[in-house]
Amino acid sequence: ENSYWLDDYVLFISLKELFNRVVWSDWPDDIRNRKEGTIKEWKEKLKDRILMRKFFQYIFFKQWLSLKAYCMGKNIRIIGDVPIYVNYDSSDVWTNPQIFKLDNNRRPTSVAGVPPDYFSKTGQLWGNPVYRWDVLREGGYSWWIKRIEHNLKLFDIIRLDHFRGFVAYWEV
Repeated sequence: ENSYWLDDYVLFISLKELFNRVVWSDWPDDIRNRKEGTIKEWKEKLKDRILMRKFFQYIFFKQWLSLKAYCMGKNIRIIGDVPIYVNYDSSDVWTNPQIFKLDNNRRPTSVAGVPPDYFSKTGQLWGNPVYRWDVLREGGYSWWIKRIEHNLKLFDIIRLDHFRGFVAYWEV
């Protein structure tokens, strides 16, 4: 049910640990660029670590869904926050580089921020990679749809943080 994100996530976390937590774009080229043979090789080398992390995810979600059911029985609803941007050093960007504005070395060509305003005369530089909305549109926004569907299983209500960013955003 969760393999569409879980398999890549646990491999990513296992590799992060193996490579001393350095940003994934500094990993060896073949793994950074997700060469099929290299991915297969690392999945085999790290299979015990990967299975352990999958088990941790299973336990967490089992407990979370149990808590959610308990809350629902008490007429308590859980609100979840879904941020519009993801961290650059994440499995989301590593596994889906085509939907982000990245260069040939898979580093951001532009990042999100906020223009100068009455809160900050210099503006804000958030540093999150900016989406390639044209690529997302071509794919029927499937990455976003899966993300929202998953969060709707975890929460009764979701809030899209910085919803305005779907309409207009600041790119630096």
